[in-house]
Amino acid sequence: MKKGRVMSIRVITLACLLAVGPWVYGQTQMASVLTAQDAHEITQLYATMYQGSDFRDSELWLSTFSDDGVFIFPTGDEVAGKQALAEWREKSFGGQTGDSKRRHYFPNIRMVQTPDGGATARAYWVELDVSGQQAAIRNTGTADDVFVKTSAGWKFKSHAVHLDATTN
Repeated sequence: MKKGRVMSIRVITLACLLAVGPWVYGQTQMASVLTAQDAHEITQLYATMYQGSDFRDSELWLSTFSDDGVFIFPTGDEVAGKQALAEWREKSFGGQTGDSKRRHYFPNIRMVQTPDGGATARAYWVELDVSGQQAAIRNTGTADDVFVKTSAGWKFKSHAVHLDATTN
């Protein structure tokens, strides 16, 4: 009688593991999917970064990076860390403020959740020159990005810019 009871407990335990195991696994998998809110916030980072650039607002531009964020140029050169990013951005504006008459547009952004809770993205971009009577394409390219979620929301951990070809 005791043997039968032990066997029944083992069978019930195994059945419970088989029933609950896939559900638990599914819950951990679902937790690693970007939510619509995450995707929206990351999309807003692109808008914030490039409005900061196009309207020469270095604080707005800088607000999109994590403290150890890195900007990677098409040449492969890098600027890393908030202080260096702030200095480079100020220097790149050359003391000018206001509208640069450039417009960056990011029409296609493909985001992927990473196992560590961050995200990566590849985005197409178009830079328009709006200084004349008609807007003209100045450059096009892609960006490869890594994002981290901080207490202040999503931030660029790295933003790598690639040019398709220079049109100016």
